[in-house]
Amino acid sequence: MKTRREVLQGLIVSVGGASMLTGCGGVGSVTASSMTTGSMRFYNQQEAALIARISDLIIPRTDTPGALDVNIPGFIDGLMAEWANTETKASHRKAVEEIKNMLDSNFLVATDTKAVQQLSALDAQAFSGASGYGGYRNLKGLITRGYFATEEGALQEQRWEAVPGRWDPCVEIQS
Repeated sequence: MKTRREVLQGLIVSVGGASMLTGCGGVGSVTASSMTTGSMRFYNQQEAALIARISDLIIPRTDTPGALDVNIPGFIDGLMAEWANTETKASHRKAVEEIKNMLDSNFLVATDTKAVQQLSALDAQAFSGASGYGGYRNLKGLITRGYFATEEGALQEQRWEAVPGRWDPCVEIQS
């Protein structure tokens, strides 16, 4: 279970970090890989398919774009290829393998209903406080933070406004 401080740190990193990177003129930015052209730089084909399926089930397309619409698997692939150090890459690859083993062997080809059931069971177990699910929790965090750092995730899903509320340029001040 994450503490309030850890959740806030994650939020600050995802929103503040994304803002700082765009403000730096692209310095330190991550170039997302392309799922459509198959030009993944970190994941092999099976890993990419698993990440795509999990991403799509966690944040599906509704009346707003889903994780696949904003290329979250490509973003995570680019993050691992360009940003992650050797230890992080090895840890992430091991976590993806563990997640694959925690799901049924037919997860990638199962109907959406069956796949949602499998992933929901994994999710419930992972967030129940049980140990051994850190890789899944980290992956889900990457998926959600990556999504909500996109324009679509921030503006359409969260309806983020730079200045919330109404702006009245001329307001009488009463003493």
